Amino acid sequence: MRFVIIASARTGSSHLVNMLGAHPEILCNGNVFHPHQVWVFWPEADLDRSIRDELKVLREKDPVALLERVFATDLGRPHVGFKIFEGQNNEILDRVIHDGTVKKVVLYRKNVLANFSSKLAARKSTKFGAREGETVAKAPSVRFVRDRFIEFHDEYVAFYRGAIARLNACGQPFHLVDYDEINDPALFSALVNFIGADPTIEPSKLEQQQRKKQVKQNSSDICSRFSNPADVLDFLRENGLLHWAHEGETSMEPMGGSWSSGEGSSGSLDHDSEFAPDATKMES
Repeated sequence: MRFVIIASARTGSSHLVNMLGAHPEILCNGNVFHPHQVWVFWPEADLDRSIRDELKVLREKDPVALLERVFATDLGRPHVGFKIFEGQNNEILDRVIHDGTVKKVVLYRKNVLANFSSKLAARKSTKFGAREGETVAKAPSVRFVRDRFIEFHDEYVAFYRGAIARLNACGQPFHLVDYDEINDPALFSALVNFIGADPTIEPSKLEQQQRKKQVKQNSSDICSRFSNPADVLDFLRENGLLHWAHEGETSMEPMGGSWSSGEGSSGSLDHDSEFAPDATKMES
């Protein structure tokens, strides 16, 4: 089965690609239509300079042929997919939206303020990820500018509304995944099942070793990411968006298993860990 992940930057897409790619029945590539690199998750032996150059030429000259090349290269796995962002190739995006043989996964980060701050911090620091074992520098604070955020929000939402409207108009089913839900085992299994793979199969140890753990750089306290948090809170209050002041994860685990308990104590889930592919193979 073929599938595509329709997403935006800083929505956990690399993390999701990595998790799906760890499944023995799924080959999940990255941003195949990225303007600077064709991010395919193929063995290094199959990605010498000539192959990389060939893929780049296809991306520029014949993107439909590149699409077919990616789907045809399954490495013995029955389910092959990739992710695509807004504006990378609108012709290809429209093609896969209308193609009934391609399963559609829509990855959305409903806390748009968190997405906005993450993008600003990454651009400011030029650090788009940190893997386990590395020294993780504190993410730089960024400034909240109301008009700039509103413009960003409206463009971000318009992309998703447009994509979903087209999916609905042509009667194509899709699986909506929220950023907060990626790490929940039950919800992730539902996604694997939608793609067509067996959700009961565990990743092999080799697959897990090939994908290095990445730690989240930004605080779950979204307002603290900004140098002017009072302005952020005022904006959230004025617009009924105080729930954006914090970003956590969905969990269907029982409190007794994942939360601390006892009189006077409070429990919290770990919302700050992610997994991402080896940077030599995938983009951040």
